[in-house]
This record gives sequence, structure tokens and C-alpha cells, in this order.
Amino acid sequence: MRTVAEIMSTDVRMVDSTDVVGPVRDLLLGTGIHALPVVDRTGSVIGIVTSWDLVEEWGPDQGIVTVMSDRVRTVDSATSLIEAARAMRDSGIHHLVVVAPDGSVEGMVSSLDLLGELAHDVERHVVGIGPHVVAEVGDVVVIRGHAIGMRERRGLITEVRGAEGSPPYLVQWLDDPHDEPHEVLFFPGPDADIEHPSAVTKSRH
Repeated sequence: MRTVAEIMSTDVRMVDSTDVVGPVRDLLLGTGIHALPVVDRTGSVIGIVTSWDLVEEWGPDQGIVTVMSDRVRTVDSATSLIEAARAMRDSGIHHLVVVAPDGSVEGMVSSLDLLGELAHDVERHVVGIGPHVVAEVGDVVVIRGHAIGMRERRGLITEVRGAEGSPPYLVQWLDDPHDEPHEVLFFPGPDADIEHPSAVTKSRH
């Protein structure tokens, strides 16, 4: 069974419990990172701070421990991907911190990491679904919230990489305009759809 060790990010930036909001906000904005584990002086994880936590106009000198979330789940690198997905779903969170036996941080896994891995698994086992999906640059990929345990996500297709409008697509997520576009292997269904605003525009002329 596949484990989080196979997909986790290992280049993890961390925040010290004595840090303040200003530099942490700058780090998130400057790197495109969405979540940072907060550690105490022993290196143990005591919380997590996300870009959502810093949406409010906190003062730059506000202590990070006052705005972080203590709803942080830790797992070890041998945790299966299924267990990781269930942990996120059951806890209503989008990031897991992977820790070593000594408690130090080894990596992080996000709900989008798991979603991407699911897409690759489906691609390996399902044949012929791609050509049934047709999109063009300017169309919008919609991933509904309950599919990935979070809010609905919408992304603008900036490049079509499959033949004749089929996936994969390069998508710029509209809720994260500062992040780089991501390749998305799209599969239609009740949790995912493509909107064609270009077709609507054409029909009005």
C-alpha cells in the first residue's frame, strides 16, 4: 500500500513559536506556500499557520501563536495514503505534518497532493476517458468542495495539453492567483465539471 513518504513535500519551512505575523505573512506571499508548521524550541509541532489564518488584518507584531490553529494532525511517513485522506476528511483539515520518531518534522502532505495522486492512479487504470472531455483555453475547471474536503475550487485553463481539447490541462486556480499554474488531469463527474464561458459569449453574438 502506498504511503505518505512517496508524495510528501520534504523541503518544509517552519515557523518558530516566538515569531510574529509580519515576517510569516511575507514568507507565505513570497514563496506561494499555503501552510507552515509552528514548532516550539524543542522542534515539536504545536500548531499550523495557513494563508487563511492571515487573511485578517493582524498587526505585523502580533505573536504567531495567537493566530495559528492548534488543529494540526501529525502522521508518520509509513501512514497509508488512504489513512491520510481519512484523517483530513474526519478532521476537516487540508494539511498533515509528517514527523519522525524523534518528533522532528520530516515533511507535509496536502489535500491537493492526495487529489493529484488520485488523478494519476485513475489515469493508470482507466483507459479512454480523456477524449470524452473537450475544453479550450479560457474554459473553467470546477472542483466541488465535497470532492476534496474543502471549498469549491475554480481554475482557468491556460493551456490544453491533450489532443483535440482533451486533458491534461494547465490550470490557474482563481483563489490562488499568485501560484504557478498546475497541470490537472481532469475527470468529469458529479464532483468535477468544466464551464465554457467562451461558448456562452459566442451564443450572445
